[in-house]
Amino acid sequence: MNTIDFDQFVDLLRGRIGAADAVKGSHELHSFRDLMSDYADVTPSQWYQEAFEALDAQGHLSPTSRVAKRGDAYGRLSADGRVYLGEVDGTE
Repeated sequence: MNTIDFDQFVDLLRGRIGAADAVKGSHELHSFRDLMSDYADVTPSQWYQEAFEALDAQGHLSPTSRVAKRGDAYGRLSADGRVYLGEVDGTE
């Protein structure tokens, strides 16, 4: 079973949001639970909202991103989030 700490969770989620934006278009909101489903068994339920808050505080989520009922969050990357991913991946 995969294990992950919160900072790794946020970094991996940010990358997966970016990948989903690239595939599905940057206008669709993506479920954090769906994107991180392979870690569902080891992810505390509050991490989805906490990850939303962390990414939002960094300016990496679009303004239309939101926290939903039942602990999920939905989002897409902002321009700053895409630039950050490019810098981390070395594509910028």
